[in-house]
Amino acid sequence: MNNRIFQQILIFTITILLFSPYLGITYAEVDENSWLDITSMQEERYGLGVVAENGKIYAIGGYSGSKPYLDVNEEYDPITEAWTYKTPIPEPMFDFGITVHNGKIYCFNGETGSTYVYTPLYDVWEKKASLPNHRKSITASTLEGKIYVIGGSSKILNVYDPTTDSWNTKAPLLYAFNEGYTRGCISVVFKNKIHVFGATPIEYSHQIYDPTSDSWSLGEPLIDGYSFALAGITTGSNAPERIYLFGMDGNLWTIEPPNLTSQSYDPVINNWTNIEPIPAGHLIGGIATINDKLYVIGGAGAGYSNAIYANSLSRVYTPIGYGSPDPSYTPPPQTPSPMISPEPFPATIIIVVIVVILLIGIGIFLFLKFK
Repeated sequence: MNNRIFQQILIFTITILLFSPYLGITYAEVDENSWLDITSMQEERYGLGVVAENGKIYAIGGYSGSKPYLDVNEEYDPITEAWTYKTPIPEPMFDFGITVHNGKIYCFNGETGSTYVYTPLYDVWEKKASLPNHRKSITASTLEGKIYVIGGSSKILNVYDPTTDSWNTKAPLLYAFNEGYTRGCISVVFKNKIHVFGATPIEYSHQIYDPTSDSWSLGEPLIDGYSFALAGITTGSNAPERIYLFGMDGNLWTIEPPNLTSQSYDPVINNWTNIEPIPAGHLIGGIATINDKLYVIGGAGAGYSNAIYANSLSRVYTPIGYGSPDPSYTPPPQTPSPMISPEPFPATIIIVVIVVILLIGIGIFLFLKFK
């Protein structure tokens, strides 16, 4: 090969490697309305709690099918695509309420009433005031500084104030969803209201709570009533604002495996649409959203004769219209980070700078050598 051509190719390659992150170059594009496998958790479980905080995903508690409830706490980093064990939750939990507020993860055990709070920044847990009304299969959502613990086997709506570590009771649900294997209900915060979804009956499958008026109303019913439902939202930052619901029909209770289905709610036209079905293995799993991609973690696979099997599968769903931010999107206000002691200058940055200098030096050396 001509020395000058070799030199030009080498310099061009080094330049691309150094500056491609800043040029927005990507090497693989994922289609919208599609699923992608990612690194599995280290432990198989279903009935776990999953949330996102500061760009990481936390998978807490659950049940493996052969042991007592689990106290496992794993952290997933989407950048490194790796799972890491963190400090276990002090009380093992299954099918519990979980939500995030002000950089902390709140876990509510509906069976015992225990409330535990995890601070990822320090990897520590602390106990808080207990849930006053015990019931299984609850869901939790954070809105305007308060945490709403909903459902289970009753219509009760308990509200927790993290500032005062105290509980209150608000207007009850219009209809109480069944607990147990139907997972009771699941909730999301969407456009400053709490949307609650349950399996049956279909006319009550979508209930909406307005904290301003402390009142409930019926939303557009689901296309199908779901069991083991997972619900997540896109905020508008990278995709149009939508609610996404992933679940299954009632065939688990027959001799046939269940049908896995998914649907999306468009608030503009007030309508649900069927979308790409969720892959098998995520019954009673967990869900979290980062940058408008929905991460579905763990759960169980269903077989014949009502059998379910825990697994550690993890997948990410790219929503409809991904890559096109919602025109009405407004970034949320930034929450001040807790004060921490200053750290030494990161060694990683020093290493990166040295590597970059070496690459540039090699490029210059080769340029002069073959000139």
